[in-house]
Order: sequence, then C-alpha cells, then structure tokens
Amino acid sequence: MKLILKRVAEQVEVTGLSDGSRKYVPGKMHQHSPFALHTDSGEILPCQVSTNMASNAGDVVRLTVVFTVDGDSLRVEGDDAE
Repeated sequence: MKLILKRVAEQVEVTGLSDGSRKYVPGKMHQHSPFALHTDSGEILPCQVSTNMASNAGDVVRLTVVFTVDGDSLRVEGDDAE
C-alpha cells in the first residue's frame, strides 16, 4: 500500500436547530488547507489529529502524523492486557 499526503477541504458546520447532532460539509480548498494522510485508493486514514512536515538541508523530508487511539477506528493490538 502507498500512502499519499494531500490537502483536504476544511469542514463547515451546517447544523440546524432541529438537528439531533452536528452536521458538516466540505468547505473550499485553498493553499492553507490542512494536509491529511490518505491510502492509494483515496481514503483518509482515520483518527488523524495533525501533520507536521520538516525539511532540513542535506536531509530527507520528515513527516510526523499524530493519531488519536479511540479504540474503535484505531486500536492497539498485539500486547496482552495484564
């Protein structure tokens, strides 16, 4: 699987007074839109909180992505609970 970093449109809240929960729609894309990590099929990886890209002279570009482990969309497996 390849991972792709691309900009995403910010979310605009469109919740009505009679709505039981908040509703959002994609806003417009612009040069300051945030980045998100996607799969090669175009899906955004779940639970992303932030991305940080750093580039130093003579070094590779480094990308740090922070995720929230929510236990549902993103959970930890492999270690037995003690």
